[in-house]
Amino acid sequence: MALRPKLEFYTLKLVSKDLEYKTFRDFAIEELYQRRPSSDAQIINKLFDHFMNGLVTDIAKDKRIKKQLKLIKTTSNKHLANRPVVDVQKNIIYGVINGGRFGRDGMMSDSSADAEEANAFSKNKTILRYYYFLLYLPLDHDEGCFILHSNSKEETITDMFKVYVERLFKGANFRRPALNMFCPKSFQREFQNEAIIKCIEFSNTYRDEVFTDEGIGTYQQLYDVKIEIKPKDGDISLTEKTKLGSLLRQLGFSRHRHNTEGLTSFDSKKMTLSSPFSKTDRTFDFDDENLNVIPVVYLEGRINNFNDDDTPEFNELNQLCQNLFQDEVLPEIRPDLFEQNNEA
Repeated sequence: MALRPKLEFYTLKLVSKDLEYKTFRDFAIEELYQRRPSSDAQIINKLFDHFMNGLVTDIAKDKRIKKQLKLIKTTSNKHLANRPVVDVQKNIIYGVINGGRFGRDGMMSDSSADAEEANAFSKNKTILRYYYFLLYLPLDHDEGCFILHSNSKEETITDMFKVYVERLFKGANFRRPALNMFCPKSFQREFQNEAIIKCIEFSNTYRDEVFTDEGIGTYQQLYDVKIEIKPKDGDISLTEKTKLGSLLRQLGFSRHRHNTEGLTSFDSKKMTLSSPFSKTDRTFDFDDENLNVIPVVYLEGRINNFNDDDTPEFNELNQLCQNLFQDEVLPEIRPDLFEQNNEA
């Protein structure tokens, strides 16, 4: 599967200019209305309109990264039936939009080997693909999230989608919202249970002060020090990383004659892991106890059906994301809702 479609998860937190706590309901009332609406249903529909209307403006286009978001409403959009909709009760907007890259000259030709005719397209033409998203905008809270279907690095629209929602939720009374990547704990556990340690790297920068013969001046030289540890005979799974503990406790290096510094004091500590499922190596930061893992969630093996162009079958993908949102994402970013239910 050339595209290797995947899911990415981000939290989206409003930032008011007066630094007061303000919800998405407050944002809608202050930025999108001239008078107070009568119901929450009106407000979430207003936020839906805000999202959709932005797709036909320049805020859905970025000249720096040369990408654009759209929704093509003609029959040329083969997934128009999956266009974005709003779920008023859940405060979510979800569906398939179009997006892609512009800014490159090119030609469109038939894929037949003997085809010689081609139609040129200029730098202002955008090559649009299909992408699924689920955007949560809780009217009673200042932090939502989104799940975004992404493809290979060359075709991803994650960078443009992030820019778009940042622009959408900035206003006269709001700064750009804070976006943070995260991953549901179940996927983190899954990755950690199958991951193999390929390499551990410690790096730091040290200053060596050398006294000169002239006066009391000193010459300071900086050194980048890097130490790499790789298992040589056999794999070590991440769940068995304690096997490395005694080795790491023993290792150190001498900075001065009577001063030895342990590896755990290095500023940068990284671990490279290999995952049999994702078939890739990834490097993560870690401290003495914890590994900060945000794994890639590939869709291969999670849904059964894919379209001819390797994109996921969007009805099945929607059901997967709806379940993930309700069962895993929402309890993690809104524990207050579940605490209330438990108390009741």
